[in-house]
Order: sequence, then C-alpha cells, then structure tokens
Amino acid sequence: MGIIERKERMRKQLRADILKTARDIAKEEGWGAVSIRKIADVVEYSPPMLYEYFDNKDKILETIRNEGFTYLHEELQKLKTLYRNPEKLIVEFAQIQWRFALEQTEVFQVMFNIEGAQCQSKQAYQNEFAMLNTHPVWEAFAHIRPRSADAISKTFYEWWSLTYGFLLISIITQPKPQLPHLEPIFMESVRRFVRALS
Repeated sequence: MGIIERKERMRKQLRADILKTARDIAKEEGWGAVSIRKIADVVEYSPPMLYEYFDNKDKILETIRNEGFTYLHEELQKLKTLYRNPEKLIVEFAQIQWRFALEQTEVFQVMFNIEGAQCQSKQAYQNEFAMLNTHPVWEAFAHIRPRSADAISKTFYEWWSLTYGFLLISIITQPKPQLPHLEPIFMESVRRFVRALS
C-alpha cells in the first residue's frame, strides 16, 4: 500500500474514531458531556487536529444524525427485497425503528434533538421529505392507496409522525427499563394505522 493510500485510510479511521467516541461519551454521560476537547482526549489527538475533520460539535452531530437515517434506509431497502406485501413491509420497518431507537438511543437522540443532542442542521429531515416518491415507505403507501401523490405524501407524513412521535415520547418520558413493555403498544398502533389504509 502506498503512502497516499495509507494516509487516506488513517484519515478515514480517525474520522470514524471521532464519531464513535462522541457516541460512546453520549451513551455513558449524555450529549451535554460531549465536546471536541473531550473527544480529543479520548482519541489522543489535539483539538486542532479534530477541527481538520469537523468544524465544530454541531458538524459531528449532523454526521451522526445523517448516519442514523442512512442506516434505517439501508435496513428498509433490505426489507424491500424480503417482502412484496406493502403492509408487511411497513410493519416490519416499524419493528426495525423500535429496535434502533432502543439499541442506539444516543443516535436516535441526535436524530431528533433530544436529551441535550442539539444539532442545528435540518438537512436530514429535508432529505427525507425531498425523496418522498422514491422512499420505500411512500411507495408502499402508493400500492395500498393508489391516489394522488399529495394524498400519499400526507399519509407518509402521518406515518412519520406516528412512528417517530411515539418513539420520541416514549424515550423522553419513560425510564429505559420500562421501554420494552411499550413495544406491543407501538406495534399495535402501527398495525391499526396500516389496517385503516385499506
């Protein structure tokens, strides 16, 4: 491997280490404890070195938020290859959303600006709604309810509010040990929503 390739690999590795360290600190101490200086101490680089990768903490949070939505999109694409039934696809994706919110709570917090994870960027949300008619859930709604694009977009927005709204309220108001008990309520809400579409 040449010097240029090695340097590029090291840059990618350090960037990944910065993001992982930010998530690890947040998991242990909350997002309020995350700072460039603290991350630099953990990865054993100077703060100016970290600024070569991210201009500020907000850029780190924006990257983590985008990665969260990207992960969910990748999982949804996998589901799309497994299920032809649009109702089943939507329900199975809700299950993935639930697991993601519980298993990667610190990322979910950044995705929705909760628990001190204040990220100014709205880019991820804009991307979600900019790709409406190519979003697999939007497409599933189009199969269930083939009406105008505006009507399908409205249904997509309702679904988005139902699933992420339920998860947000649950994470904010309930102690972590209580959350698994809410899963059946969440899944029944999603199933009821899907049944009402046909």
